[in-house]
Amino acid sequence: MKPFILLMCLCAMSFLWAAGSSSSQSSFGGDGSSAAPVDPNPKLLRITATVDGSGRLAFTLEGGRYHRKYWDPPSDMTIDGVPWTDLSKPPPGWEALTEGLDLTRARIVKREGRDLIALELTDQGFDLYLCDTPNGAAAYEVTVAIPHRL
Repeated sequence: MKPFILLMCLCAMSFLWAAGSSSSQSSFGGDGSSAAPVDPNPKLLRITATVDGSGRLAFTLEGGRYHRKYWDPPSDMTIDGVPWTDLSKPPPGWEALTEGLDLTRARIVKREGRDLIALELTDQGFDLYLCDTPNGAAAYEVTVAIPHRL
């Protein structure tokens, strides 16, 4: 079953990569001007977890939720060092943490884990995919840069 999950994760990753490369926007307009201002001091959101399976963390300004796909939900999940124990509810302090941020422009700046970590932008924020297909659980860490709303 885990080889099938790995194949599905790889297919999803290649789809996300292909979609991103075909619809990627240049950081400069045709006249050489910047298309979007760059925040020199984005919020760096550090997410850690022990993962054994796959799923998606959906984040919006209203909160975040975990959507499990296969095997077990993550354990020992933290956001900026604060434990997030009930993944069916928004993380503790989420509204204060994301006040003034533009989640629709989030980017991964650091990732550590033995399998897939991917970010997909949505209309309301972003989805973070964690996929651990090898047998047993492993530690994952991802740092997401979220610019301030301008």
